[in-house]
Amino acid sequence: MRPRNEFRLLFVVVLCLSLLTGCWNYREIEEMLIVGGVAVDKGKNGEYQITVETFLIEGGQEAKITSKQFSMNGKTIFDAVRNEISISGKRLYWSHAKVVILSKEVAEEGILKFLDWFQRDSETRADLKILISKEKTAKEILSGEKSFYEIKTIELEEMINNQESLGKTPDIEIWKIINDIESPGIAAILPVISFKGKIPIMLGTAMFRKDKLIGFLDGLQTQNLLFIRDEIKGGLLVVGKNDSLLPTAVSMEIFKSKTKITPVINKDDISFKIKIETTMAIDEIGGEENYTDFQQIKKVQKSVEEMLKERIENFVAEVQRDYGVDVFGFGSKFRDENPQLWNEIGDDWENRFKDLTVDVSAKVHIKGSGMMSESLKMGD
Repeated sequence: MRPRNEFRLLFVVVLCLSLLTGCWNYREIEEMLIVGGVAVDKGKNGEYQITVETFLIEGGQEAKITSKQFSMNGKTIFDAVRNEISISGKRLYWSHAKVVILSKEVAEEGILKFLDWFQRDSETRADLKILISKEKTAKEILSGEKSFYEIKTIELEEMINNQESLGKTPDIEIWKIINDIESPGIAAILPVISFKGKIPIMLGTAMFRKDKLIGFLDGLQTQNLLFIRDEIKGGLLVVGKNDSLLPTAVSMEIFKSKTKITPVINKDDISFKIKIETTMAIDEIGGEENYTDFQQIKKVQKSVEEMLKERIENFVAEVQRDYGVDVFGFGSKFRDENPQLWNEIGDDWENRFKDLTVDVSAKVHIKGSGMMSESLKMGD
């Protein structure tokens, strides 16, 4: 081997050994507090108060995980986070953080500056969930009574993960809310959390103009919103009772749904067609009606279709009238399909949105309803 080649080989070996000696930013687990969740409120004297729930891992034959909460103030989120060291003597570790709860007061002021820090920090996760508290503070949600789990953050995470089967709360990760705030043609939304008695309940939607909270939608309104945004993955629809087609209430379970939004341009007039196609099954019958007959099944199907059309058209009109923000993403859809015209009218979209005409059509497929579509009676 030539001397020059020997030198090159030696240089590569020394370089590899120097790089494999350890991690440059390695920290002992005992030096850190692992964050599970955080609540952000307005503090005193113009400062912010953050409350964190941290995990404590106790060793032994059976490892036990408990939690401890700290509150600290600061002029910014990062300032408050660093001030925590004066309480515990340890730095917070954010890689396992699941949930951020923002108070109404903070959200009305504008949330982008808070999201910015959580997004920029190298330790925080891209799938971090953001919630808006309808209570007076966000801290009381995080510090409230534990219902089913010893660690409040785990309880909140389970509530978020199981929302698909209810379909009355949006599932929004931090990257999505930031993208919607900064994108023209769509207004941002976030899930809402509050108390029912002393138990936390996740139901409804917070709506934003840019990054400022402007109002709330309840659970039923949120279901309408998710249908329009093509984000329904489950849940129930109750039809009948007050419906002229059905004499009793029937509960329909949603298996899948697909929504297509099409802009319609007629000179200066812009309208939208919303086509919903969903597959459901009869899950419960509130009376003694027999829905095994094909014609009866068709009645249920038609009733659900008419109910969806009426509900969603009325809901869109309500949002246009009361809030004037495009939480449906009509503008975003229009921009994607007609970018040239969007460049001309995009700056005035919020005003145009208030006067849009929307036509909804729904197609319902009833699945497996011939198996047992008759309500149970005494003696069955």
